[in-house]
Amino acid sequence: MEKVSVKLVVFKHPEPARWDTYASYCPATCDFCACGNSVIEVVEKFKKTLFVDLQNRLAYRNMKNWGWQVSENSAIPPIFADEYLVTETERIFEVTIKEPIIINVDVELPRAEKTI
Repeated sequence: MEKVSVKLVVFKHPEPARWDTYASYCPATCDFCACGNSVIEVVEKFKKTLFVDLQNRLAYRNMKNWGWQVSENSAIPPIFADEYLVTETERIFEVTIKEPIIINVDVELPRAEKTI
């Protein structure tokens, strides 16, 4: 089965009461909702969201708008330089990130179906 790989920026958020200890952003999916008390928790939350996005890749037009190439049998994400990943995350959260953690997140490509 095909794997899909995207990069996720995880960082300690300066407002943990609002965002939890760690927050994240993925420019490939425009997702900033994965947050948690550990990096592992953030990555696991993000993987679930990514899986749903991939399941719905044919019905979810935003993926194409964000630069993805999607078909029944594949999903190819846009590629961003690490520097852009961090500056875009800082822009979205309106913070300066001192120690960004860039993680390659890999998931198996699910069968395309409309679930949302």
